[in-house]
Amino acid sequence: MPKVTVLMPVYNGERYLREAIDSILAQTFPDFEFLIINDGSTDNTREIICSYDEPRIRLIDNDYNLGLTRSLNKGLKLAEGEFIARQDADDVSEPERLAKQVTFLKTHPEVTLVGTWYKYIDPQGSLIGECNLPCKSTQIRWEILFYCPFVHSAVMFRKYTIVEQIGFYNEALSYAQDYDLWWRIVRQLQVANLNEYLIKLRSNPDSMTATYGNIVDDEPLQINCTNIGYLLGWEKTKTWNDGVFLRAMTLFWIGTSDELKDLTLVDLNQIIEEIFRIHQDFCKYYNLDGKECKKHRNQVYAQIIDRLFELIYYYWKKDKFTALQLLNRACRLNFSILLTKKIMNLFLKFIIGAQLVREIRQVTQENLKLEQN
Repeated sequence: MPKVTVLMPVYNGERYLREAIDSILAQTFPDFEFLIINDGSTDNTREIICSYDEPRIRLIDNDYNLGLTRSLNKGLKLAEGEFIARQDADDVSEPERLAKQVTFLKTHPEVTLVGTWYKYIDPQGSLIGECNLPCKSTQIRWEILFYCPFVHSAVMFRKYTIVEQIGFYNEALSYAQDYDLWWRIVRQLQVANLNEYLIKLRSNPDSMTATYGNIVDDEPLQINCTNIGYLLGWEKTKTWNDGVFLRAMTLFWIGTSDELKDLTLVDLNQIIEEIFRIHQDFCKYYNLDGKECKKHRNQVYAQIIDRLFELIYYYWKKDKFTALQLLNRACRLNFSILLTKKIMNLFLKFIIGAQLVREIRQVTQENLKLEQN
């Protein structure tokens, strides 16, 4: 019996398939089966797979196109490995990926699922950027309220623990089946991400976004609402059914300053207060002790302050009054926690400059005169 099953459904993936397969066969950890499910491909996918004289490759042909989610569940049932490692047919695993994840799961028996950081590449394989994901279970549980903190191609998990305690992928979902499974796991079991770039995630023009359109946005939003519903209660989240407020909250947490430009100060204050309330319920739900709760609260405060300073920088030349209001909000929050090095750097960047100080004083004086009049 192999230690690991590398599970890879593929549908018409001939363009990048050979590179993906080669990256798995080049792994330094040899004890695996490579379970490839050809999901009714009509291109040269099957021919490419069959061109390999490799006993670890186990090819399953679907009689017709089942779709990714059903193919994943079929693969989970057929997998013989103790650990399941996912691999998409257009991504690339680094040679030591499996070895490092197996070692981690062996030395951390309390952890059920482990992902990794990733590098983002374009269709030609050139580096676009790097992404650091949260590594500790508590932080992952928090971040998963707003976005998916795992890369599907980068995860490895204990098969029997997941199947017996959590279940399979939700076949009602076409795109976010991984996100749905991860948050169900996260609610009950310990998870982690390795702080190493062990996968290359490809920007693919034939991706799920092109295939499923708005579902790409709608399914994660449904999952977010359900997840937060466990923390706040279902009655509270009924007021978020249209998704507008939750979308705005998610954008504030992970979006760019430009994406937040349409939010008013009232909106921002409401979002910040709601995040604080979610944090309180989060600590209760996961039974965090006083020390853990305080540590997490400081992390939440630091993230909010960072976002506010990004917005201050964005607004400074556009709308100084709004920038000052945001600065006032950030400063009030800073009295609640010790200044971290990162936040101190932001203060130096945005406040200490002599020219900026003069502009702040000038705008403040103008506002005071207006109020007096």
